Amino acid sequence: MRMAAPILVLSTVLLAQPSIALEWKSRWLQPQDAAAAARSSDEYAWRLFVAINWPANIAIRAADPDAPFGADRPTVWETWQNSTDTFLEKGMDPGPWRKIPDVPCVAVGPHRFENLLSERLPNVRHIVDGAMVPLDDPLSTARRLIETRLNRQTYEYIRARGLFSIGGQLRAVAGPQPVEFPAGSMQVKASWRLIAPIEQARYHTLAIRLKDGQMRLYGLTSLNIASKALPNWFWASFEHVDNAARIGGEGWQLPSRDSFACRGRSLDCNRAPSGIGLDETVWRFYRLRGTMTSFVDPSGRPRLLANSDLEIGLQRTASCITCHARATIGSKNGAPARLSAFESDSEAPSANPLARRGYVGLPDPAWFRSIEVSGGSRAIYRPLDFVWSLAQAKAQSGPEGVAATTTSGDSQ
Repeated sequence: MRMAAPILVLSTVLLAQPSIALEWKSRWLQPQDAAAAARSSDEYAWRLFVAINWPANIAIRAADPDAPFGADRPTVWETWQNSTDTFLEKGMDPGPWRKIPDVPCVAVGPHRFENLLSERLPNVRHIVDGAMVPLDDPLSTARRLIETRLNRQTYEYIRARGLFSIGGQLRAVAGPQPVEFPAGSMQVKASWRLIAPIEQARYHTLAIRLKDGQMRLYGLTSLNIASKALPNWFWASFEHVDNAARIGGEGWQLPSRDSFACRGRSLDCNRAPSGIGLDETVWRFYRLRGTMTSFVDPSGRPRLLANSDLEIGLQRTASCITCHARATIGSKNGAPARLSAFESDSEAPSANPLARRGYVGLPDPAWFRSIEVSGGSRAIYRPLDFVWSLAQAKAQSGPEGVAATTTSGDSQ
């Protein structure tokens, strides 16, 4: 596979160099610096974290430089395009980037969240007055909400290449130019949980109005960031500090690694960095679990990075970069198909979803090829530049389906 070996060498060389001094004066500006991303990965992650969590000017879908960091307002990434509004039914074109988001960031309906789309819950029932009735408002019983957001560069590239539909993706990978997102492209995957009002001072929050008019309070628990700062993207995972020992959660099964916040201490010191404006804001309760810029370490061992909210059941076999290398589209028996995000022995319907295994280490070229009887081989899966959200695309017409696993489960 073309992406693995040459970029691995580049990342190893860059990481051997001294750290890069990052500019923190204009903290609302999103950095785009390949050298800093590779050499000062953890500080770069926090620089991104502050920039995309800056209070937003909704009217222009960008940071408000006059707002204090930590203000109780929607953040920059919450104004980006939602994946559920990008990959529409029947593969329809979602239209140009709009100056103002169609859906406000407060008091929203379930279409904002990937795991609550009504079309995905056709047979869900719950008990009302002792009888089982259809669940017409998934939000009313949801304890965890997940969403994926795409910044403008990502969204406009998807439209320009027709990647919003299965057919468009097949045409794109069959063309002379590979699917390769431009520098500056970003995606985030977020997880929210229902919290009590007493917890509000510790969380970035979202108020949601149910169909019956009730309001629910959710707190941001996890935020995975993918930035096209490097050819194989830059990966960072953040979690709320409460996740480590929260009742009902898995806990942190891999140690955190943060050389920026933990300078002079163990890399899993479980602290937020000082001196960058987090103090006295809710963001001081969030932790960097780690960053990724390469498939393996200098010794050739697979790099791991897990988020306890977004990689439930596979924390010990979680690698953002390897999993996303399997974001593909191709054909199988004449039908559109994708590689799975999980190992085949954990994909059976009877498999325990809490015992899944992910892929780690260097991508295996055999993943992308079909061996013919003659002994030759031909590529049937084409890479989609590490972007798993493209698996949400629908067919433009007819019952066309996609074989294998079409989504990345809880992966970003």
